[in-house]
Amino acid sequence: MIKKTALIASVALALSSSVAVAEKMGVVGLYSGDFELDDQAVTALGCAIQREGAIVAAQGKLAYDLTQPDKFVVLDCEDGVLGQADRRQAATSLFSDGSAIAIFEGALTNFPIDDQNGEVAKRQYVLKLGYYNNADVDAREQDLAALNMLAQPLDGHWINESFLQVHAATGIPTPDEVVVIHYESAEVADQFRAENADILKEVSDFNDAHLTSFTYLVGSASR
Repeated sequence: MIKKTALIASVALALSSSVAVAEKMGVVGLYSGDFELDDQAVTALGCAIQREGAIVAAQGKLAYDLTQPDKFVVLDCEDGVLGQADRRQAATSLFSDGSAIAIFEGALTNFPIDDQNGEVAKRQYVLKLGYYNNADVDAREQDLAALNMLAQPLDGHWINESFLQVHAATGIPTPDEVVVIHYESAEVADQFRAENADILKEVSDFNDAHLTSFTYLVGSASR
């Protein structure tokens, strides 16, 4: 069971990080149903699979109706998929016998991680969809950097993996961002949250101050 605090202890990554890989076109898709991803359909769209996984829980203060998805994908793409009707349709049909709940497209920033450092299948993944209020962007950036600095020295902290600056969406109104993070395992995540209540409070304060709407989607990845 995912505890209430499990999804609160996730933070957007610091975009100013000097180790981030250069931006490229990315797509994050959320799907419902028990089905398999069609690798050939992904290739036909000019995309490569960066991450594929399952969603098992959701939590947050999302202002829009979003059916909890069963699957997610993160794709690196040569070009956008939402700007043309035929490509939108192809993107919604990437899973056999499944249906798309929401698809997000934009500038994808990847943070270098070592996939050999712990098995991907053992990780706990968290995707955060966020809508910013933009009341004080400078303070938001400062608070975000401070949160990451607080967390980095701690054992079992989250790993920033990808950030999608969303430019277009289907299914729900376009969010500002989709952030992908992971912990080494669900057990490591639970221990980190249990031992760092102060971080949870800081994250909650950050969300209250700078976001109008958000949700955390938690699950695992198969690749």
